[in-house]
Amino acid sequence: MAAIRFQSTEAKAAAATTEEYDVVIVGGGIAGSALACALASNKASSTLKIALIEAFDLSNHIKWSPRPDQYSNRVSSLTPKSVAFLKKIGVWAELDSSRVAACEGMQVWDGVSGARITFDAANVDGVQSSFLHQVFSGSIPTPPGVNNGTNQENLGDRKDASPLAWMTENLHVQYGLQKQLVDHQARGIKLDVFEKTKVQGITTEQGESAQLAQGDWPAVQLDNGKTLVTRLLVGADGVNSPVRSFAKIESLGWDYSQFGLVATLQIDPSTSTAPGQGKGIAWQRFLPTGPVAMLPLNNGYASLVWSTTPKIAQDLKKLPARDFCALVNAAFSASPAELEYLYKNIGPNGEPLVDFQKEIEWRTSVHDQEASQTMIRGSSSSQDDAKPPRVVDVQENTRAPFPLRMRNSSSYVEDRVVLVGDAAHTVHPLAGQGLNQGLADVECLARVIETSLLSGSDIGNIHSLTPYSSERFLPNLAMLGTVDKLSKLYNTDFGPVVWARSLGLTAVDKMGPIKNEIMRFAMGLEEPSNRS
Repeated sequence: MAAIRFQSTEAKAAAATTEEYDVVIVGGGIAGSALACALASNKASSTLKIALIEAFDLSNHIKWSPRPDQYSNRVSSLTPKSVAFLKKIGVWAELDSSRVAACEGMQVWDGVSGARITFDAANVDGVQSSFLHQVFSGSIPTPPGVNNGTNQENLGDRKDASPLAWMTENLHVQYGLQKQLVDHQARGIKLDVFEKTKVQGITTEQGESAQLAQGDWPAVQLDNGKTLVTRLLVGADGVNSPVRSFAKIESLGWDYSQFGLVATLQIDPSTSTAPGQGKGIAWQRFLPTGPVAMLPLNNGYASLVWSTTPKIAQDLKKLPARDFCALVNAAFSASPAELEYLYKNIGPNGEPLVDFQKEIEWRTSVHDQEASQTMIRGSSSSQDDAKPPRVVDVQENTRAPFPLRMRNSSSYVEDRVVLVGDAAHTVHPLAGQGLNQGLADVECLARVIETSLLSGSDIGNIHSLTPYSSERFLPNLAMLGTVDKLSKLYNTDFGPVVWARSLGLTAVDKMGPIKNEIMRFAMGLEEPSNRS
């Protein structure tokens, strides 16, 4: 395989130099790298001269070779729409299918009232036929070798089925993107990757080409002595985007009084709902302190995203593994009052002040006795058949807390500047849509640039960029607003609010057409897919 043309500060230029590009992308994360791949994949934009700038070491991604029993703690759920885009730009074929897990169902319930809603991809009316016809040209079979822990023969027989999402590590997607960058460079695409290179400043500078200079172009000064002057500057540089600051675009929103704790869990394979015993199912329970979610992975593992208070998140990180796993199991079954008791019995250094295992086992036995009495009285509950798999261990060094925030930029475009991904918007992780929103931004922007090139327009002119902003701003704002309201709705145990939200959740669960539309929206199937 050809070596990627990485340039870094380790090979500084002897003197400052200025170089002109058509597109400079600041930020080599998933959004920025995906845009570089998309532009290199499209026929018209593949003729552009592109630069990708990243402060960290991207070359390590292409060397990524994890053990089957190790998973990164940052996992994303890729919707069918996102998978369609990754297939289109050649990235999906580069992924290791054994590290992709299909999520075919989701159980979501209220930790206070027990009200529940169940999602099953097989029950989405019309999803398979219309989606497959428009986006996948007739089929979306399970990628060869993909093992989500389900019976592979049965899953393979369902060639018309599309999961709710595909679960995989962010590092895995980055690996596929870097492989594609190598391939594009090998076939002569003018794509330069500046890794381990920081942006020192961004100014405006008159373009040197008489044909293209129609005003001041952004000039990006790098710490390797180079200055990149570009017709279009793309900010894919995260929530604290220097590109957004350069364009004087305001970022609106707020920080939640919550942290998200991520971890990689090992689950008991004998649990009836473990991936090895049934479908790949995602579990999410709303607690007054924030939602806790368990996402299916392969090889007997799952990914945890637990949104809670900053103090609880830090305490969870410090707990011994045995007690942490016990508390995770309790988070999906114990009452909020019982959880509060356990939280208060975590010492200042993370040591448990009571025997968590015995406390939880005793409380579980009490709940089981109450459930048995309920069944004897003839009021059995179907929820007994829908319990999450039992956690038996946590992978070392995977517990990590991070602050939660909601942001949306006042604009996504200015003349010669455009924002994508977290530079444009940041969402609470309870819906798992952050990465999907970023990939939708990239798909749209690549298509808008392609259209501008085919019509002979200047790709950096704000009028050429307006279709991108028009298409992406309102859907992103709607997603951010919906997730924010859900977060606030469930972040309370106030009686009337609990009653109202539980009534609504139960009602929606019984309304097939409405539930189908929710699933279609979450799977990214509501947006038109017949664009050229």
